[in-house]
Amino acid sequence: MTLPNDSRAVREALRRAGWTEGRQVDVSHWVEELEAVGYRPHPLARRIWSEYGGLTVRSAPEREPGSSLYIDPVDACIDSFEESVTIGDRYGEDFSPLGMWSSQFRSYVSASGTVVAVTVRTVWDLGASFAEALAYTVEGDGRGSRARRADWLG
Repeated sequence: MTLPNDSRAVREALRRAGWTEGRQVDVSHWVEELEAVGYRPHPLARRIWSEYGGLTVRSAPEREPGSSLYIDPVDACIDSFEESVTIGDRYGEDFSPLGMWSSQFRSYVSASGTVVAVTVRTVWDLGASFAEALAYTVEGDGRGSRARRADWLG
């Protein structure tokens, strides 16, 4: 997967998390568990899980506030299928679970690559791609919070 601008900070955060180039993990158990509750994981989500599954990517020490992205779709989202449907309806495309952002917010990735994190009535647009979401998680963007009210999440 291509990283944004070949960011040194993102590569270092990935290494600290245990990632290596060419890493592949078996995600068939995640696919089975998620399909059993209604999810239909799209190919992009499966590719991300295969390369980054089980990792917790933490922000660079200078990022304030700190953040993290834990890639485990079952642990984070097994019980939130209806939420993923609501997000998909709102954005007009399929979303598959990704994991947890900043230890408390469920995250999802769309079939086109958009990554969002959610909680009740709040959504964070983490990036238009997984690479952008990693860069935001690790480095931030200097603009403050990306949180926005989302009453449609109920």
